[in-house]
Amino acid sequence: MILELDIGNTRGKWRLLSKGQVKTRGSFQTADLRAGDLPKGWDLLNPKRVRVVNVAGPVVADTLQGHIQALFSLEVEFSQVLEECAGVACGYENHRLLGADRWLAMLAAFDRDRRAALIVDCGSAVTLDLLDNNGRHLGGYIVPGIGLMQRSLYLDTHAAKSAQEVAFIESLEAGRNTDEAINRGLLLMVLGAIDRALEELCEFCDGEPLLWLTGGDAPLLSALYQQDHRLAPELVMDGLALSNP
Repeated sequence: MILELDIGNTRGKWRLLSKGQVKTRGSFQTADLRAGDLPKGWDLLNPKRVRVVNVAGPVVADTLQGHIQALFSLEVEFSQVLEECAGVACGYENHRLLGADRWLAMLAAFDRDRRAALIVDCGSAVTLDLLDNNGRHLGGYIVPGIGLMQRSLYLDTHAAKSAQEVAFIESLEAGRNTDEAINRGLLLMVLGAIDRALEELCEFCDGEPLLWLTGGDAPLLSALYQQDHRLAPELVMDGLALSNP
């Protein structure tokens, strides 16, 4: 049995694998983990390994390691970015500066289908990473996430404030009130970034590249994006089996 965690800046997810199949899963707030509060029910788990991808910093890593040691007498296996792994070659000038979550998502995507792909992780930030047909990482883009952009407008402008939940948006038609104009505009920005990145990727590969959507806001974007794509909410955690086999 393997306990896997994907710890983001705001939220995190966990799942327990038994013989490669998900037995149970859950989510948590990273702030709670940072404060030392583990998800409910963990005292009933009995993992033999703990695999983790963490982008929330060393304090969270140290806190988690202490609790895992106390609860299960196990060492946490943290994923690391390598120059090359599972057929994927990192495109960063310094591979250690690439986010481990982005790296794992690329590993998992290329492992599932070894062809050119754009991997979009929609969380607190939206990251877009380009892979060619040979698994060569061509680099990527980072833009603010949908919730972050909405909060920024709310805090830093007088009139451009929205009380509407972005999660309930079902249309990208031009807004007829401020809520609609803001929230549809935010989604339009992210979807536009995806289209532009796909255009660039097409210059480096033959055929149509795959589009992968993962992360907390991926289902929302998937419902609105009309072109062919693959929705994989746990793509980052799927990469743990490749980085930490």
